[in-house]
This record gives sequence, C-alpha cells and structure tokens, in this order.
Amino acid sequence: MVIEGGSDDEQDKYKKFLNEKMHVMTQLAEIGDDFMAYGNCFISLYFPFDRFLICPDCYSVYHIETVDYAFRLRDAQFSGYCPKCQRVVTFDREDRRSPDLDRVKLIRWNPKYIRLRVHPISGQIEYYLEMDPQFTRLLQEGNRFFLNQTPWSMIEAVRTSQRSEGNAIFKFKPESIYHLKEPTLAGLLIRGWGIPPIMPNFKLAFYIQVLRRYDEAIALDFIMPFRVLYPDQTGPAGQDPLATMNTANFVSAMQNMIDRKRKNITDVQVSPFPIGYQMLGGEAKTLAPKESISLAIDELLNAVGFPAELYKGTLSIQAFPVALRLFEKTWGSLVDGYNDILQWLVTRMARHFAWGEVNAKLRSVTLADDIERKALALQAAAGMDISKGTAYRPLGIDYLREQEKVVEEQAAIQRLQQEAMEEQQAQQLAGQGADQSVMQGDMTATAPGATPGDVYEQAKSLAQQLLIQTPETQRRGLLIKIKQSNPTLHALVIQQMADMRQQMASQGQAQVMQQMKTGAAKDLPSAIGLDLLINNQLMDYSQNDLRKIAHAIKRNDPCAKAAFHYVYSRLMGWE
Repeated sequence: MVIEGGSDDEQDKYKKFLNEKMHVMTQLAEIGDDFMAYGNCFISLYFPFDRFLICPDCYSVYHIETVDYAFRLRDAQFSGYCPKCQRVVTFDREDRRSPDLDRVKLIRWNPKYIRLRVHPISGQIEYYLEMDPQFTRLLQEGNRFFLNQTPWSMIEAVRTSQRSEGNAIFKFKPESIYHLKEPTLAGLLIRGWGIPPIMPNFKLAFYIQVLRRYDEAIALDFIMPFRVLYPDQTGPAGQDPLATMNTANFVSAMQNMIDRKRKNITDVQVSPFPIGYQMLGGEAKTLAPKESISLAIDELLNAVGFPAELYKGTLSIQAFPVALRLFEKTWGSLVDGYNDILQWLVTRMARHFAWGEVNAKLRSVTLADDIERKALALQAAAGMDISKGTAYRPLGIDYLREQEKVVEEQAAIQRLQQEAMEEQQAQQLAGQGADQSVMQGDMTATAPGATPGDVYEQAKSLAQQLLIQTPETQRRGLLIKIKQSNPTLHALVIQQMADMRQQMASQGQAQVMQQMKTGAAKDLPSAIGLDLLINNQLMDYSQNDLRKIAHAIKRNDPCAKAAFHYVYSRLMGWE
C-alpha cells in the first residue's frame, strides 16, 4: 500500500490507521473472496457514535448505556427515570460523533440482502438493504445491545416498515457504499450485478465434482482389501477337510483364533489342516481418477485466469515472466477495484474526521522480468535523471525516511565518540598536575573528621577555581573525575557554580546599567555587551542559560529584535 500527497504526519496517520487499526490488507483479501464467489462485493464504513438521552425539563445529558430506559418504536421515544428531576420523563435523543478510531469498522454486506435499482440510460444505481428479519425483530423489541449501536436511519427504516407491515428496506446514500463487481457482457439482463467468475466455467467445476465423488466412492469401497480365510483342499491323502467337518464349526474356530490373536499377539494357534488366505479388493490406486481430476483442475484454473503451474509451484524459469505478466493483465480489473476501494476509504476518513486529503493505492507487483528495469532505474537515479524515491519505491524502500535514519545514526555515532573522547581525556588528566589542587580539595572533603561546613567551603573553593581558572576543555573532565570519587562533593560544586554564574550575571548587569547612567559606556550596546562579556568570562553556557540571555536582551533592549533580524539575514544571505 502506497500513500501519497499531504504531509509526512498525515501519511503516517493514514498508514497507522489502515494497517494497525483496520488491517486493510486482510480486509482486501476477504473482499477478493466475495468477489470470486459472488462476482459482487458491497462494502461500507461504520463510523462510531455515542447516543445520549437529554431530559427535556432539566436538560441533563446521560449516556444511553447509563440509563434504564424503555423504548417504543411506534413513536421512537425513550422513556426513563431522570435522577436529577427524580421522576419518569420522555428523553430527547442526540447522536454525537466519536473520535475513537478503534471503533471504525469495514462492513461487507451479504449480497443476498442487497437490492439494486438501475437507470437504463444514465447507469445510476440506487442501493437498498433488505434488513434481516431477526435483527428487525430485536430492534422492534427494544433490545438494548442492538438498539444502542444501530444508526438512527436504520431504526427509522424499521419503524416505517412496521407501519406498512412489510420488510424493512434501508436505502444507502450514494457515497456511503462501494460496489465492486465483475465486468459483464452488454445486453445481459442482470440490472447492475456482476456475474461470478465461476459461472462461465460451471461445467468444468461440475465435472471436477463428479470425478471427486467417484474418487470418494472408490476410497470407501476399494482402498481397504477384504481378507478371507478358507480350508485348504489339499489336506492329508488329498481329502477335502469340509468332507469330514461342518462349515459352521470351521468358521467358529477361525473367529476364535482371530479373537485370541488380537488379545495376545504372541499367542500360538493350532489347526488340524492347512488354512488358505486370500485378499480381495484393494484396487483403489489403479481405479482412482487422479489424472483426470488433475487435468480438469488445470483446465478450470486456466479458464478462470490463473496459471496452473503457478498454483502448483512448478512454473519454469523460462515461462515465469510471460506467465506472470499474463496473470497480472488478466486480473487488472481486480487491482483497479482494490485501488478504488483504498481511495474511497481514505476519502471517507478525511471527510469524517477532517483529515488531510491523500491518495492511496497498491504498489505494483514486482516480477522477475523487472530485474533489468530496476537496475536501469537505480542507474538513472545515480545520474540524477529520476528521483531516488522513484527508483527505490519498487524495492519497498522509502528513500527520505531512510535518509532521516542515516542522519540520526550518524548523530548518535558522533555523540558516542564525543563521550568516549571526554572519558579518555578525564582519565589522562588524572595523571597530570593540572588537577592536583582539585584532588587535594577532594581528599580534604573526604578526609576522616571532615565536617559538613568543611565540605561546603571546599565545594565553594573548587567551584570558583573550575569556573574562573580552569579552561573549558578541562573543566568537564575534572567534574567527571570528582563525580566518580565523591558524588556529594560533585553535587555541591555544580550548585555553587550555578549560584556564581547567576551572581556574576546580576553584578555585570548592574555594572553596565550604572555605566550607562554615568555615560561611561556610550560605545557599549547595553545588554548585548553585557551578555558577550559574561559569555567571554564563563564559556560554559547551557541551552537554558542561552535562552534566558535571549529573553533578557529582548526585554532590556528594544533594539534587540531588529539586531537579531539583521544578523540572521546576513547569515542567510538575504541582505
């Protein structure tokens, strides 16, 4: 399935809904089953709604599931007890749209209950549903399960049929139902219906069923052989054993012998004369019409438009491209119908939920003879003759989405490399003398007998040293080392550094304001100069700090907005 048009967010929204909520590919397969069996498929979308009952006196609104009501179909009224008024009232009904996408359903209507009215000249078709009598009876009885979730227009149809004492007939709106049908010959009096694909080949299907019934009869009668035991006539001195014994006694002795053998497979039996054994039947393998059935099935598949070799999986490589091309062209009408159904679905969803308009269709089937074409498309994309999205689409690859993933992977790799370099730098600084004072302070803070006041003073001293004296390239490594050795000291140092930044910013701002009052800073651009001065001294601002500085500049200097616009325009090349 391919979604085109609209923004990326809109496309993702439609794909998520169609694939995860509606399972549209499975639905299309079921629609294809109806198409093959009936030659027609009628589908519509069920949009969820919530039905509410409103008290006409106090205007209290209740969800219909929370009210114990009685429904009377003749006048379509709901009566029940209003908790606020504390009496029985006749409620007003109100149906409201529900934004719950999980409740959106695709309905496949039974073609046996659909009635068509076709205009012979314009070809316009009106669709009617003859409602199931059992469902109609449940609505007339006011069954809450069926009544609460049935659209009111269908309830009105049942109400009208009750007045006229006929079957309930519901008329669909033209845009609310989609009819997929098999193309038929002109002149057939079928009034808008499609003929099932099996109907022109019904004789072949009937012939296959006759052969299968014959095969079933053979399996029942001939597949198991019939075993017979008899007294061998070549007895002692050439005498027939039946001449000296009763046949019934022989049969009884043989049955007892078989019973004892079945109870004890190691039992040894004794017979006064030889016993003959013969198998009758068992010719099912030679009698079964397997070849006839196989040939008939092949003929039926080819007549319907499905290559028998493709069905059996015996299609040769030489005939593979041509057979699949013929198969694709034969079922072009079904593919067009699927594309129309997808477009109808997204259009209905866009109008109902106010989503963006998009185009939906099925991606073309990739066949074996497309290998050379795909290679040419990739070469054309490399030469910038066609877009890479067009070249990669038959492969099921979204080029722009893959490029986004590549950029994200590269950013993640750079971030990991930066962290690894910082860790390595911190380990290297452990053996240098640049952090001797920091280590000494850490040892003082962790020495036995150190008081909380000592730790606080040491953190204040370390924060001042790291913030003012230590270069920015070494500051992060030293902070990592302090955190590894003493997490408590590290937290106090971070807090002290933040307090010192805030204090220095306040002092610098007050100093510049004083200079502006005395006229000593005529050439200094007020807040901009102040922030540049602080940035030059500290060199360790986070994104939050920079955001605060930007707000402070815009708040204290009315020309800041124009200055920012000027700098940004120069950077972008607009001025």
